[in-house]
Amino acid sequence: MKKVVFMGDSITAGFKQLNEFSHVKNMGIGGYKSTELIPLVKELRWEQPDVLFLMIGINDFLCNKRYWPHGYTIPFDKTYDVLLDLITTNLPRTKIYLSSILPMSGRSEGLLVEENVYRFNQEIDVINQFIVQKSKAYKCTYLDLNSIFKQDGLLHKTYTIDGIHLSETGYTVYLNYLKAIEPELFKDKGKETL
Repeated sequence: MKKVVFMGDSITAGFKQLNEFSHVKNMGIGGYKSTELIPLVKELRWEQPDVLFLMIGINDFLCNKRYWPHGYTIPFDKTYDVLLDLITTNLPRTKIYLSSILPMSGRSEGLLVEENVYRFNQEIDVINQFIVQKSKAYKCTYLDLNSIFKQDGLLHKTYTIDGIHLSETGYTVYLNYLKAIEPELFKDKGKETL
């Protein structure tokens, strides 16, 4: 069985359904941004996965929108590029999937009120086009999760617990999407070990 690693932030960390698969390692860490994944490339190199799924960027975006009040601005176009350069240089035989940044849905108060979120999701669409370009430049495969999670410009309410993070239903949809694109990777329920 091929060794699979998922790398990302809390959306990846919360993907508990991956625990069903003994050949899959989840390296998602809540709150992480592209800048914090760069040092983890060393650990990723030790893992030597056959397949890597990378989803990062929503926390970078929210930092730059001052959702977190620490004044930390991230040049995502540069940090994402460095991250991909490091990964592809150190893991030349790894098949890499780059996931789109998921859309958000609105809340009743704070920065993520619905009228802001519509605009933010349009900006996220632009970032996702950048990720598409990087997937071509680095010979990775782009995963357009927006097409399945977005409805009427927002993250579908059934798929989220808080407007950003996925619900159990959302993760089921995510896993079914992965099974459709890589059926061999996600059919074994932990019967084989690494």
